[in-house]
Amino acid sequence: MVLSLFAPAKINLYLHVGPPRADGRHPLDSLVVFADERVADIIRYVPGPEPLCLIVSGPRAGEAELGDPQDNLVMQAAEAVIRNTERDVTGRLELEKHLPIAAGIGGGSADAAATLRVLNRALDLRLSEGELMDIARPLGGDVPACLAGKPVLMRGDGDRIEPVTPAPPVLNAVIVNSGRPCPTGAVFQAFDQLSGEKSFSECSPPSASVVEDWISELSENYRNDLQEAARKLVPEVDLTLWRLSRCEGVRHVAMSGSGATCFGLFLSAEESEQAAKAISQDFPNWFARPTLFGLAGFDLRPRHA
Repeated sequence: MVLSLFAPAKINLYLHVGPPRADGRHPLDSLVVFADERVADIIRYVPGPEPLCLIVSGPRAGEAELGDPQDNLVMQAAEAVIRNTERDVTGRLELEKHLPIAAGIGGGSADAAATLRVLNRALDLRLSEGELMDIARPLGGDVPACLAGKPVLMRGDGDRIEPVTPAPPVLNAVIVNSGRPCPTGAVFQAFDQLSGEKSFSECSPPSASVVEDWISELSENYRNDLQEAARKLVPEVDLTLWRLSRCEGVRHVAMSGSGATCFGLFLSAEESEQAAKAISQDFPNWFARPTLFGLAGFDLRPRHA
């Protein structure tokens, strides 16, 4: 059975980062949501007798940052499934790559999480959510959050996933990326140089019941601690934030993850669609898409190719 799944972009509505521990890793506290299928890759599994391989297509298939397909997180996820189930998996995985790479939106992690779900369904492995999460955690990065596929608090090293109660509202948004990669390691190094001694504690997410008030609470009390570091490393982040801030109706502007993708929040779909159109007219080579932030559940349902 051929199955395909959307792998939607992960967005950090806020990202608080603590000082590095002895092992060099940073404690994190972040509210994660997901875009809809307009801002997503597609993972497809095609059964067959050949040894399992990965074929990459789509508008970003040729980008150097993607690396060797066989070293991709998609193949790492598939190999983890094989190890944990002791199944002999053959056939072909296909990655249709649309999301910007090294962009702070968890594209590789979303692809890996979708791969776990595709193989679980296509091969009738019947792995539980807990078993899938156990496979996801060693893959690192944002894979556990992307596997959850719903608004979550991402804490610890990013591997501690907690539910959000009450769930954040569905948000009209625009995602913008200039095309300039922003390597995660370099951003964290710059953050360490800039931040010095800094206190860190986990906090509760915004709780206002009205969307407009919720966005105001987010804008006033939360931040992305990596944003300043990314702006110094990649000047396009500054330009992206500035252009988003000039959009009519925008209520909040911030960077996601370690950058360089930024987003703006709006009160209506019409405003977000007009903003994406205006940015695309000003910067034709940029990635600018209107979307909805919230639950990725409808994107995670298998679809026949």
